[in-house]
Amino acid sequence: MRVGRNPEVRRFKEYIDDKKNTTRWREICYSGVDMCVGNPYSIKWVLSFSISIITTHLWESNYTEYQQYLFSRICKYKEDILTPIGYIKISKILNDEGLKTPRNTEFSNSKVHSIYKKGKIREERINREDIVEVSNPTIEEIRNSRLS
Repeated sequence: MRVGRNPEVRRFKEYIDDKKNTTRWREICYSGVDMCVGNPYSIKWVLSFSISIITTHLWESNYTEYQQYLFSRICKYKEDILTPIGYIKISKILNDEGLKTPRNTEFSNSKVHSIYKKGKIREERINREDIVEVSNPTIEEIRNSRLS
């Protein structure tokens, strides 16, 4: 459509003149292009998608330094490549050194096993990879019938 023939395009041309936009925008209107930004018949596009992130990195560790120390000592004894030690011997070593459990009791083989097992579960949770899912994007066309 030509500028002189369509009153809505003429209004858009005057709007552009008032805003003192670039010559390029004026050329678009003078050339009769009906689909440009701000035109009453412009096309607007909406891009929609969703992102889902599952992570375990949103909280701080609730282990005390002492609990971490006990867990690392037990791991060192249990995972020794040359001579791994059993839970009973580890409990004897820790008791002989005068160490207590986090609840201030003496070590037994079941308490050493519990600290080791729960510490491994905690390590796995902390080191777990984040799961990121992005849905397929959709593009929708929205037509306006009046000036925005």
